[in-house]
Formats: sequence, structure tokens, C-alpha cells
Amino acid sequence: MHVRPEFRQILIAQKMRRWHGIARCRLIAPKVPSSRARKNYWRLCKSYPEVMAKLGLTEASVYDPL
Repeated sequence: MHVRPEFRQILIAQKMRRWHGIARCRLIAPKVPSSRARKNYWRLCKSYPEVMAKLGLTEASVYDPL
């Protein structure tokens, strides 16, 4: 991603929140399968664990709590 360092974390956080929301609720983007949303969210979590921790998310947060 070619963006200034001060905006990089913000854009990554927006992507992470978007895929997290789609994985949790299919109504946000009905044409995107939940499995693809989970895969994209997990890829971002693996690449940017510091952003995930800053947002208070975990890798398991895409599933509904028991």
C-alpha cells in the first residue's frame, strides 16, 4: 500500500472493520460470501496484529459469541 505512514494505519483499520462487519452480518454486502470475508479478515489480522489489538478485535471475533 503506497500511502503516507500517518494514514496507513487508519486505512488498514478501516479495511479490517469492513471485513469484520461483513463476516458478522451478511446484510452489509450480500454478494460477498461470509467465507471470503473471514479469509480477508484473517489475512489482515495475520499481517497487522498491532492494528487488530488496537481495535480490540481477535481472530475469533468474526464468529458469534456462545
